[in-house]
Amino acid sequence: MARSTRTRKFLKWTLIVLIALMVAYALGWFYIARTVKARIFTLLQGQDQQNVVVNCEDIGYNGFPAKFGFFCDGLHVRDRTSDSVFDAPQLMAEAPVYSPWSVLATLTGPATLQNDAGMLLRAEWQDFGGKLIYRGGAPRLVSFDFEAVTARFADPQGRQGTLTAEQGQGLVRNDNGDLDVALNLNEAVLRPQNNADALPAVSLNLLATVDDGGALLETDFHPKMLRGKSGIVNQAALAIGESQSMMAVSGRFAFDKDGYLDGRFSFELTGIDGVAQLATLSFPGAAGVINSVTGLVKNFTGGQRTVTLDVRVEHGRAVLGFIPLGKIPPL
Repeated sequence: MARSTRTRKFLKWTLIVLIALMVAYALGWFYIARTVKARIFTLLQGQDQQNVVVNCEDIGYNGFPAKFGFFCDGLHVRDRTSDSVFDAPQLMAEAPVYSPWSVLATLTGPATLQNDAGMLLRAEWQDFGGKLIYRGGAPRLVSFDFEAVTARFADPQGRQGTLTAEQGQGLVRNDNGDLDVALNLNEAVLRPQNNADALPAVSLNLLATVDDGGALLETDFHPKMLRGKSGIVNQAALAIGESQSMMAVSGRFAFDKDGYLDGRFSFELTGIDGVAQLATLSFPGAAGVINSVTGLVKNFTGGQRTVTLDVRVEHGRAVLGFIPLGKIPPL
């Protein structure tokens, strides 16, 4: 009889402990799911949260018990400073139980971005996702990837156009205090309305590091924040369509306190005519300067298809050998 009583007590307390653990897990799950939501909203709002408002028509939590997640239907983000509004049908985010500091997000299109001045952007895609890793209460990595994006835009002057891209990925990462930046864009095609033909398809690959720039990931970034910073462009390569033209740049850089660029860069050019054609179509107002520089490069290199050039930049002034190329405006 005593043994039976002890058994019942053991089962009773085991059941109480299990129920307590389940309740504690449920409460902890809901707390972390709300933290996932807060991290995504903080990323959307930026550091100055008073000027950006994020709203959802419907919000809820999902993924229990294996994942911490939430969904936001009818995402609406308004920036009061620029009077711009971003809208998307749905945003979903989740973090696995074993790694709650790593958040995966998916955005459903089509999405629109517009402001009171008349700027309008409407984008749709096959897939658009991102990743956010937090450590010590601050983001340490932000990345995105997309497939089959089509973006239609119009500016206040009434000009319209379409940009399409097959695939792309991007990443910014705080790497032991340095800021790593990576961007890859495949088969991007710009079709301006006032141009009968689309510009040649381009693919872009960028790898760069800003020394001691990791803290920039924790702020609302503005280009002027790079003043006084230095780093290295490991590679910035632009490949142009079927012409098999390519331009690749690498080298160390620095910005002085006034925002002017200093550095020495290695330019590798393959098919200068294709590069010049793209630049002329993109910036028709600078056609004369582009043609002059193209002729200069051809004379300098003896007409070779692939050439390597060393360009020095001092206080924003770019020089090829002893030949001035122009001045780069400050940040």
